[in-house]
Amino acid sequence: MERLIDRIIICVLMVFVGRVTLTDRYLIVVIYGMLSIAFFNFFFLYDTNAKKSLKPNGAYEIIAFIIQIITALIAVFNHSFILLVPVAVYDMIVLRNVIGIMISLLSFYLYYEDVGNITVLASLMAVALISVYLSVKSERLMALRRNVNELRDETVIREDLLRDRNMSLLKAKDDEIYLSTLKERNRIAREIHDNAGHMLTRAILQLGALITICKDESLKGGLNELKSTLDTAMNSMRNSVHDLRDESIDLPSAVKDIVKPLYDNKTVNLDIDISSELDTNIKYAVIGVIKESVSNIIKHSTNDIVDIIFIEHPAFYLLVVHDYSTDKKGKSAAPSFDKRGMGLENIRARVSNVGGNVTISAEDGFKVYVTIKKESV
Repeated sequence: MERLIDRIIICVLMVFVGRVTLTDRYLIVVIYGMLSIAFFNFFFLYDTNAKKSLKPNGAYEIIAFIIQIITALIAVFNHSFILLVPVAVYDMIVLRNVIGIMISLLSFYLYYEDVGNITVLASLMAVALISVYLSVKSERLMALRRNVNELRDETVIREDLLRDRNMSLLKAKDDEIYLSTLKERNRIAREIHDNAGHMLTRAILQLGALITICKDESLKGGLNELKSTLDTAMNSMRNSVHDLRDESIDLPSAVKDIVKPLYDNKTVNLDIDISSELDTNIKYAVIGVIKESVSNIIKHSTNDIVDIIFIEHPAFYLLVVHDYSTDKKGKSAAPSFDKRGMGLENIRARVSNVGGNVTISAEDGFKVYVTIKKESV
């Protein structure tokens, strides 16, 4: 927009100069010529930014270069069109057209030699210098605007990166708090089981022995009621401990602990993507299947790659444990194992208990493929 306004200003100035030097007929022709040159140069140089070389790049710049040369040459041979030169000079600066600028200076010199009007020549030179000034000013302004836009874009990118890092840190903090909570629940459950549970069990046994040896029937009734109360308390505490223990199991952490032995001599690809809260029975089933599969791989497999995938789909959970190794022929070595062994039967039983389906094969290495419907439990 700045370059368009600059061209309009230069054209207006040249109209005032032309009114002094030209008749109305020639002035109208020159005005049309100035507007045409300004329009075509604006169109062809619209996307031209600050140039670092004197060579025109692309078809548009080449056409604008030729128009500027022709304009200057016309002014050399016909001094009535000298008013076109300051308009063209503006775009010569944009395009770094040194040849056009030299021809324009020649046209000014020849005009002075033929006409000898120093006042008009001074006016032409002044407008030409204004054209140079406006062209350089607009170019610097556009460069400054580009720098501001680049800085703004860079700031936005940095803000996005900072926001992502903050979100990652918050998520990591939430995960750490969650894992700490689970560990604390597990510790509380273990403390209750090992301390209060054992002492309460001992008290119940001692009370049972006391009831057995007690001869006073009047005391047995009270002792039996006390034993019933302790049994109820024991059952309630046992259920609470089981609930705490079940809630304290973090599936990803448990799986990572199970597969740790595989990292000694195998490449493990672990992918766990679960968004919803798993049912406790499914959680135990998945842990049991992975544990049995890893145990089977450690005992029987000589392959060096293990894929363990547990992901959630809209309607079901998918668990895949695949042990394989690609040899030079592109085939995977299959481990030798008993498909009816106790470990594999245990896998089938665990999956069956949660209403899932399991496929165990040794065609492409050892592979366990389990699907569990979400509504099955």
